[in-house]
Amino acid sequence: MNISEQELQIFSRHLILKEFNEKSFNNLQKKKITIVGLGGIGCPAAQYLVAAGIKILKLIDGDLIQKTNLNRQILYSIYDIGKSKAKTAKKKLLGTNPECKIDTISTHLDSKNINKYLYNSSLVIEATDNWKSMILINQYCVNQSIPLISSSTVGFDSQITLFNNLPTNHLCLQCIFPNKKEPNLSRCDSVGVLGTATGIAGLIVVQKTINFFLEKRLDNIMTMVNVKTLKIDNLKIKKNVKCQYLNKNN
Repeated sequence: MNISEQELQIFSRHLILKEFNEKSFNNLQKKKITIVGLGGIGCPAAQYLVAAGIKILKLIDGDLIQKTNLNRQILYSIYDIGKSKAKTAKKKLLGTNPECKIDTISTHLDSKNINKYLYNSSLVIEATDNWKSMILINQYCVNQSIPLISSSTVGFDSQITLFNNLPTNHLCLQCIFPNKKEPNLSRCDSVGVLGTATGIAGLIVVQKTINFFLEKRLDNIMTMVNVKTLKIDNLKIKKNVKCQYLNKNN
């Protein structure tokens, strides 16, 4: 197995699992994962991706750490207030596996830089909690056939969906939410959010990523979680034939 002695010890417990054989684990370590948004979902997602053996990460977030982040953004502490989220996250993640290759982008995505930063990703995790960014990332990943996990949490509720973005089988975020303008939805800064809700969402993001790369795919499924009731629903979703991003070749 192409893995160092240090990594062999770090990952020894899940390398016992038959699903993490030499071929599968080597394949997992070669994937290039980009996380856009290092908030309540992005933080645990990044942490558990590294803990699962992902070695190549790109972290994108233009925000600085604030005290109001600390109830759910678990990579940061009160001593990090005012620092870059992306750079601080990298420092903490390297504490789990120093052999990771982590690039940090301390800026926000826009139509001018998205190709530069998302190009050549094996999978993109969108955790921005921003409709404009969600739609921009969705459009790019559809056009480039890059797998995308879209996730969001408000209050006690989360939703997480993996889109394969296969060029021959269209199903994207705007098939489900065909809004051209930002919908009038509740936001965390107005209705609140529980840290455990974002934490569980982040863990599901990671498990969907692992399942995807280990060929245990849950295609066309939106996972919805309410932590107050501990209810988890997996809803079957389908493409919208009127979706504006529907591949013309379909």
